[in-house]
Amino acid sequence: MSAYKDEERGTWYVSFYYEDWTGTKKRKVKRGFRTKKEALNFEVEYKRTAKANMDMTMGEFVEVYFRDKALSLKDRSIKNKRDTMNAQLLPYFKDRPMNSITPAEIIQWQNTIIAKGYSDDYLKTIQNQMTALFHHAKNIYNLADNPCDKVKRMGKTSKKKMKFWTIEEYRQFMTGIKPGSKYYVLFELLFWTGVREGEALSITPADIDFEKNLLHINKTYYRMHGKDVITSPKTEESNRTVSIPEFLKKEI
Repeated sequence: MSAYKDEERGTWYVSFYYEDWTGTKKRKVKRGFRTKKEALNFEVEYKRTAKANMDMTMGEFVEVYFRDKALSLKDRSIKNKRDTMNAQLLPYFKDRPMNSITPAEIIQWQNTIIAKGYSDDYLKTIQNQMTALFHHAKNIYNLADNPCDKVKRMGKTSKKKMKFWTIEEYRQFMTGIKPGSKYYVLFELLFWTGVREGEALSITPADIDFEKNLLHINKTYYRMHGKDVITSPKTEESNRTVSIPEFLKKEI
């Protein structure tokens, strides 16, 4: 137990060890709590926030951010975030303390990034990573202000038109694929069910209900660092069941 009664003052205090963001073990004593519960709550909150001090540089805090997100983000998402931060955030703010970066500097950074001629979609991606980093610092590690909250976000999601093959166009394409081959079946699966490429490549016999003509989508495939990776879909909504026509079931 780390909470103790101060008999002389009639209050409670905590005495505990914690690790700061560098992994250094330190001792903390705090007195003057009215109840044991308040003392223990202080300990829990202090240990949570002590892992990062906002005097640390952005380069240092990025490592704290990914340490915290290690279990909630997929490896591919972490890689994409890291790549964007390494290329577009850290060259400008790597050695700056997190609590010293101002809204004016964020605007100057935005102007520099926009001048590179990136698409609106990529500008939005860059902005999202900067905002997420400061959002984490403010919500979890008590950074006083998120400078991104005070400036207009750069970039926007462009309205993209989806293009679909007609059945005639698809059938013309399929004349170039050998009937009965694995590629023929794969393209049939993609066209008639609408599943994504990664989802199709992760399908196993156990995912197909041949009696009810149903296909269960519950994972996806991609390659990372030269290795095959199969994980759960990116979002919960991507877990779904798709009906398959009788002729496609026979082809499979």
